[in-house]
Amino acid sequence: MNTEKTVRKQAKKVLEGNRSVIISEVMVAVLAFLTGLFAFSLAMSVAGLYDVKNPNQTQQMLTMIFGLVFFAFVVVCLPLINGVYRSVCNVVRGRECSPLDVFYYYKKPKLFFKSVILDVISVGLFFIISGLLNVFNYLSAVSDKIIENSPSLTAVVAVLLVLAFIVSTAVVVVCYIIFVHTFLAYGFNEHLPLGIYLPRMMAFSIKNFISTIKLFIGFIGWAALCFFVVPAFYAVPYFLTTSAMSAKWLFELEGSRDIIC
Repeated sequence: MNTEKTVRKQAKKVLEGNRSVIISEVMVAVLAFLTGLFAFSLAMSVAGLYDVKNPNQTQQMLTMIFGLVFFAFVVVCLPLINGVYRSVCNVVRGRECSPLDVFYYYKKPKLFFKSVILDVISVGLFFIISGLLNVFNYLSAVSDKIIENSPSLTAVVAVLLVLAFIVSTAVVVVCYIIFVHTFLAYGFNEHLPLGIYLPRMMAFSIKNFISTIKLFIGFIGWAALCFFVVPAFYAVPYFLTTSAMSAKWLFELEGSRDIIC
């Protein structure tokens, strides 16, 4: 049995009896973000700001205000995700977890702001770098013009768009692994100085990149099932627990016991 299968087997075992807790926490986090999105969409609709081709100054200001309020709401909700990660990390260490642990990082202002800062930096870097390296968007922006000027290149452009999409998807996965995925460390130990997490976790992500890719490959089938709601209730907790279990062993192998204490 290879390493990835062993990790998945261990994750499945420790998840027994805790699945309902993790599912309830994931649902709380998802519902919070969906509530914010619904409120934003409703406000935009009531104000008549959808499909406005030439918005006036008032409409532009309202759009900016609604956008800022929605952004602030999302930022405030980010520690919910940290709470889910913390529960998963407790599960792989054999500790008890409760559905209320999803609100753990709201207990103290210091914990809350530390979580928000770390999340904004890591998620911000992910979106900025993956966005700058998104060749599919660049090619899509000029593809219509190229085809309009040279119809004979239609097939070539279509092939290039497919290749660009594959490359851009790979870039998103790489950026996610480096900047977001292994910040599970914060779920293991939230007491380290804030400045430790970003450089240390980026180095850890790069060092163990191949192991993480193998882990992701093993979940391709589960990811496909997540297009249907019901299988996602099984797949998401399973993936999160497996990721935490993998991170736990990798931290131990490299001697980072201060993280998983």
